[in-house]
Amino acid sequence: MQTQTIATKRAAQDVGQRISVELSDYLKSGFKQRFPEEKTAVYLSKETILKSFEHSDKISGIRFMYGFENADDPESRVLLLMPCNITSMHLSIPNIMVEYKGYLTDKGTWVSLERSWELLYNHTLRFSAYYPHHNYNKIMRGSFIGIRSLLSLLDTEGCVGINFNFGYDDTISDISIKNKPVFEAVNSWGDGLDVFDFTMPCPPTCSPTDPRSVGHHTENISKSYSHPDSLNLNTHFRDEYLLKYNDNGPLVEMYYSVSPAISEKLNAVLDSNSIEGHAHRLQIQDFNNLVNTGNYGEAKIVFERIVKEMMDIYLFQ
Repeated sequence: MQTQTIATKRAAQDVGQRISVELSDYLKSGFKQRFPEEKTAVYLSKETILKSFEHSDKISGIRFMYGFENADDPESRVLLLMPCNITSMHLSIPNIMVEYKGYLTDKGTWVSLERSWELLYNHTLRFSAYYPHHNYNKIMRGSFIGIRSLLSLLDTEGCVGINFNFGYDDTISDISIKNKPVFEAVNSWGDGLDVFDFTMPCPPTCSPTDPRSVGHHTENISKSYSHPDSLNLNTHFRDEYLLKYNDNGPLVEMYYSVSPAISEKLNAVLDSNSIEGHAHRLQIQDFNNLVNTGNYGEAKIVFERIVKEMMDIYLFQ
């Protein structure tokens, strides 16, 4: 089946739109055939979805990101609901909002930021086994849907929640965009009421690229994010050290999740002659020197400290 594509650029809040039942069935059956051992759908109540952004009016949409409690257990599948801001809508996908409390899951429970990165990494670890010859960055991680599209779906008469159906389109050659989930409004009996897709997949629109400075997750990112002193996760260091040890995997996912939001503030500081900017340059230089000289163990400690410090400075105040 040749699936339809949408060429018209949509505002971030409007990403996602209705699709035919035929296309919905095709995508759902495609995932089931390609990944027969995986759960095909996750249910989220309307209450849970609304709760994920009830305390903020600066939401452009939600990233439904894939996780596992245990990478070896397909039944431990979990979805993380990550609200995105309206301050970075010039990007392909607005940046996630990073808060101390962490994120809500499909089960309606909150998980800490640290646990969020672990869940995301468990998914990447599990699905990397399906693509042993492909780049780590290409693994499907989730999808973004605009807030107006999401609310329109939830406002469907009789809707009590959504079935998030994992979809797969085998007519697409790029593995990072074969992932095409189907958002299905359902009533209290579980009957489907309406179906949405044409959301924005992660990757490619919110994925890490090789190699880039902080914030370079999209092809269309502004040149203002390319400061030469930005913190850069060297891909050799990532692949040949960090990802060789599962304990380091959550750190990689943390970096790729928060770095675009950090970069919105960091690059302005680096462009200034402030004391703060000078201090950041020295930290980044120390990290780069450790990587370049092969002191990966120490580089990992410094890298983690820098990222967490920047989260404290730029995201939590």
